[in-house]
Amino acid sequence: MKSIKIAHLYYDLMNLYGENGNILALKKHLENHNLKVEIDYLSIEDEINFNNYDFFYLGSGNDEAYNLALNHLKKYQEDIKEAIKNNKFFLATGNSLCLFGELKILDFTPLKAEFRIVGEQSYNFDKLNKEIIGFQNRDYILRFVKENHLFNVIKGTGYVPKSIVEGIKKNNFYGTFLLGPILIRNPHFTEYLIEQLLNMKKIKYTYYHEKWEEKAYNEYQKNF
Repeated sequence: MKSIKIAHLYYDLMNLYGENGNILALKKHLENHNLKVEIDYLSIEDEINFNNYDFFYLGSGNDEAYNLALNHLKKYQEDIKEAIKNNKFFLATGNSLCLFGELKILDFTPLKAEFRIVGEQSYNFDKLNKEIIGFQNRDYILRFVKENHLFNVIKGTGYVPKSIVEGIKKNNFYGTFLLGPILIRNPHFTEYLIEQLLNMKKIKYTYYHEKWEEKAYNEYQKNF
């Protein structure tokens, strides 16, 4: 059985909105493809070898947790740049996206705002014919973004209020302020990521989804 190795970074610090749900969704979907899934839960007391994993995930944290993660990641700046260059998969949700700008790993500037952005969001992702839905609760904005955006705003907020784009996409790095958790609310987006991952690993991909996930997505979108 072929295997996928996932690193859940700062699982104990950056999980403010129950975003370990993204790991659970990813694991379940990968197992549906008859893959063995190995997950390492890593935090500030651990050494991280970015060559050892196929997929890295980071969620949201409060200011204290954010700063702890930021300080720990500083020594890995060049390793992370190299991993992104080499098409390793990253998913950063909530304010963990800002870590990559603060560390100059990616080319954008996160700034603390004097207001909070809170509410339901609906986005378009040009690789899929279904909307991406989720929630934001943040006090960061993104300025001077020179990377590609991930989503186009249908309803909600982008980099700043009135911005029409949101998220960061570089190679196989995906970053968004969306909570939800995003991979549970959007099973089609989860499958898209898995398809890209398996293509990279030269593992045959066949689309799979569970009916209850599609029903939940349709019901939520209907009442959005």
